[in-house]
Amino acid sequence: MKETSANIENEVRKFYLSEFSYDDGEYEITFNILDVSFVYETITIAITRAGRISQDTFPLLRDKDGQLYFEFGLFYENKIKLDDFVNIGEDDD
Repeated sequence: MKETSANIENEVRKFYLSEFSYDDGEYEITFNILDVSFVYETITIAITRAGRISQDTFPLLRDKDGQLYFEFGLFYENKIKLDDFVNIGEDDD
């Protein structure tokens, strides 16, 4: 099935401002999705770590199961999957 611009826009809206927390062993890091570009295959993330907020853009990748993720860390050793993000204000059940 061919992706239409409406389908792509709905996918982007699904992820917008979604949040994911990750403990790197030293700090808890919170990621918030600011933008997902399926055209350029990138994701822009707001990163909160130790009280500081930064923004970065990462290549958007797919694993062998087709799940979207980006790599994070000093050596890009952590795979952060988009399916792990939750919409702010949603229940965790």
